[in-house]
Amino acid sequence: MADNLGLLSVLLCTILFQVSLAVGNLNVEAFSNGSFSISVGGKQWFRSGSVGVRDLGRWWSQEDGSLELTGSGQSEGVINVGPFTSYYYEWQAKGASSLTLTTTVSVFEQMPAVLFVLVFNDKATNTSSNVNSTLSTFPSFVIEEGPVDRGYVTWSGNMARFMKIDRWSPDVPIYSNIDGGLPLVVYDSVMENAVVMAPASDFMSANQATFNNTTTGEKTLAFGPLSSITEIPAGYVCSMVLVAGNNVTDSMMQFGNFLKTFYKKDESYRKSDFTINYLGYWTDNGACYYYDTGNYSNYEEVLDAVYADAQTANIPFRYLQIDSWWYYKGPENGVKNWTAKPSIFPNGIEAVAKKTGWPIEAHNRWWSPVTDYAKQNGGKFEFIVESEASLPVEEEFWDFLFSSSKETWNLLVYEQDWLDVAVTRLQALRNTVGLGRMWLKQMGAAATRYGLTIQYCMPWPRHLLQSVEISAVTQSRISDDYTPGNSQWQIGDTTILASALGLAAFKDNFHTSVIEKGCHNTENEPAPALETYAAALSGGPVGPSDHILKANRTLIMATCMSDGRLLKPTHPVMSLDSTFLYRAFQSSGPNGQLWAAYTEVGPFTWYYIISGTMSSAYTMHASELPPSTNVKPRTSFPPSLAYTYTLDGTVVKAMNFTGTLDIPECSVTDFQYWTLSPIMASGWALLGELNKVLPVSETRVVDIITSNGDIHVVYLSGEPGEVVPMTVYDTGSGTTEVTSCTIDSSGNSYFLFPHGPCVDSM
Repeated sequence: MADNLGLLSVLLCTILFQVSLAVGNLNVEAFSNGSFSISVGGKQWFRSGSVGVRDLGRWWSQEDGSLELTGSGQSEGVINVGPFTSYYYEWQAKGASSLTLTTTVSVFEQMPAVLFVLVFNDKATNTSSNVNSTLSTFPSFVIEEGPVDRGYVTWSGNMARFMKIDRWSPDVPIYSNIDGGLPLVVYDSVMENAVVMAPASDFMSANQATFNNTTTGEKTLAFGPLSSITEIPAGYVCSMVLVAGNNVTDSMMQFGNFLKTFYKKDESYRKSDFTINYLGYWTDNGACYYYDTGNYSNYEEVLDAVYADAQTANIPFRYLQIDSWWYYKGPENGVKNWTAKPSIFPNGIEAVAKKTGWPIEAHNRWWSPVTDYAKQNGGKFEFIVESEASLPVEEEFWDFLFSSSKETWNLLVYEQDWLDVAVTRLQALRNTVGLGRMWLKQMGAAATRYGLTIQYCMPWPRHLLQSVEISAVTQSRISDDYTPGNSQWQIGDTTILASALGLAAFKDNFHTSVIEKGCHNTENEPAPALETYAAALSGGPVGPSDHILKANRTLIMATCMSDGRLLKPTHPVMSLDSTFLYRAFQSSGPNGQLWAAYTEVGPFTWYYIISGTMSSAYTMHASELPPSTNVKPRTSFPPSLAYTYTLDGTVVKAMNFTGTLDIPECSVTDFQYWTLSPIMASGWALLGELNKVLPVSETRVVDIITSNGDIHVVYLSGEPGEVVPMTVYDTGSGTTEVTSCTIDSSGNSYFLFPHGPCVDSM
């Protein structure tokens, strides 16, 4: 990262220029006076506001002449994102401050992206003001009407689950706060063009805010370090990126690809994460046994009974999550000591891990000011200690914590919860530039050394952005804590953010039966099927949390193979872009939760469309569906069968998909779920496993051999001995056929489409 930003911030020459560069639907014009303009889809969307910075307790601004442009230049270069052209500007504060700044505008040639970099060449002091603004304004964009109607969407709050959506207008507030407003997507009213704006470095210290120009009266959106930071060291670099795309989802995916490439995030950690790929049993908030042992005297007995029940019911849980009920806490409920209480685990966590064979995902929260690990309290490690929380500041602490836990009780995933509260309780995380980044990177580096992965919980968007520098962070919670009957299944918006950043999205635990008496929460779960479908379609962990003897095996097994391996889509479920049109403009798009996922195997794509709640009926068009490698719904859609089914294998409705699908008004108990299956040249369609949420998943159907534009062989994967029912549909006669395929000893079976049989080798 330092190499990339350093190359982009070197001033090579001083010349006068006015240049324009276009990539895709993005055009950037830069001028030697320090200004720029950005056009999208051939129309100007943004022009620059003034450059400013806080130093010595006041603002120094281009706007009032106290910050002066002293030079400008242009150069070219190449980094891992690709070749770029940069425009450089030198700034000098006038008067009491001797602060100098360098700003750059770098336009990339191979993707529609522009990177803005601000370098503090000198130390800035007494920079802080309120926490929810910025202490500099580069880049800044004038917020104005036209030339097209635009809306905006951004993420906020814990789990980044609160969506702020409105029109882009100087008369409409743009959400900005330490808890969100990042990334921010601006899109047109026909969803043909969109841009993402977000920090591109030191995400934990970055922010955006709106300002009013005291000279022109214009309202601007600016990016820079958090305004609560008290000083900026000389040489500090902060950056912001703007990436263009065709719609909200497309621009977010391009934005995520930019950051993941820039920081070289290794996504193999996510792809191989055991807890993302296999079924687990969960005990966090909302779970039956959350701070509640029922009729048992301790958690060792509870979890032994959970394991025995799973064995009897033949439910293949493969790991165990233990929540905050197991370790020692200080007087303010922060972590005092991350070891198990004997009253909770009389024989230690290791006894449960050994008996069950389940590796452990373990919860943690913020550190108490009286934590035993801090030198201030007689411990061995350097901590920052304040009145409400503390923070480890040396990597050796994480080495100690992870090595001992992995060796002793088979820690597999470290769940760092209460990320937002750590920031609100610890002033140093809000006031010290780079501290949040250091904390999370030290945690991640140690996890990598010990073969662990990390789940973030209660993150703000800035935590998720910071994960692009930390390959060990593979997953994040994206919903509120589960309570039977609440709406935390609504994950379609936040999966966009998580997926863009290379994170698996976790819906949280859930009950699979309506009534589960004797649990911590006494409420009934009215929609266990919807909870299950949302979890399976998320592409992330799936974690039932049922009472012993109450688990609905049919629903649980609909998410996985017989050995607990999860059946996954290629593209996790996300809100349709048209939903953002309705919420910003109230003139088009569905009024409700309408999402889509897809599985792509070979040249074919299977779409999954789900609506948990719809306030009014809506006709969905094929053009609203996300594009796959082989299907571009905006231009054409292959012949497909639209069908619904029940998990006993019954096809309820089946019809040729003619480009529209009528979604009725619905609620959580009658949610709508449709699959679109490509129709082959022969007139047959592969429906797949109709006892699963994802009848065709990339986990089960690993390859397809085609012949003359038709499926010839379907290559299946599974547990040896597992029987996989493959259903096909004849569009000519309107009938189905089912062939049972038994997975061989090597974990494979080959289904000869459409009539079978299944064979062990090809």
